[in-house]
Amino acid sequence: MSRSAQDEKVTGTRRPSQPRARRRLGVEERQRELLRACLALIGTRPWEDVSMEEVASLAGASKPLLYYYFPTKSDLYLAAVRSAAEELKAVTTIVEDLPPALTLQRSLEAHVDWIDANADAYLAVLQGGLSSDPAVQAIVEASRADVVDRLARGFGIRRVTPTQRTILRGWVGFLEGACLDWLANRDLSKRRLVQMLAASVPAVVATATDAQHRHWL
Repeated sequence: MSRSAQDEKVTGTRRPSQPRARRRLGVEERQRELLRACLALIGTRPWEDVSMEEVASLAGASKPLLYYYFPTKSDLYLAAVRSAAEELKAVTTIVEDLPPALTLQRSLEAHVDWIDANADAYLAVLQGGLSSDPAVQAIVEASRADVVDRLARGFGIRRVTPTQRTILRGWVGFLEGACLDWLANRDLSKRRLVQMLAASVPAVVATATDAQHRHWL
């Protein structure tokens, strides 16, 4: 086993990929490459120690081009966080017409696969030095609200009351906490983690539905 592979196994931290050779790309594809490079570096060390030149090099772009798209490091970080949130939403949105339980299962499988592949970025966004930044928090909270909305719609809750929102939002906190624990310890299989998360939802939905019937407003 190589030294880098040994380090990754011991620390659980993925080393960023090698710098890409420069190549011509369209505007949107180039921006995606720059954001991917940023996400690959987020979480490997404090963000203030990451240079714009390093991000550009990893993406196979010039530093002036990076500044053209993202004038400041803050602009780049926020765009990367927003990109990660949108990507996670996209991969966990199941478009097939499936029973709610199966839709949930597929969505959770995609969620765990994504955080496994993007562990450093996930950890940095939720626990990193900039995680408390109001703009970062706004993106994270919007993502959480989307999960609440999809849970409610998936299980037939058409108009979410404040009590129901609080109950479902509490489960989102459990989802994040369980995933962070799994990334830190990795002593459960992904399959077991998904089963555990899926098994926790019916009780939460039942409580939310009961709140609707009892008019806990």
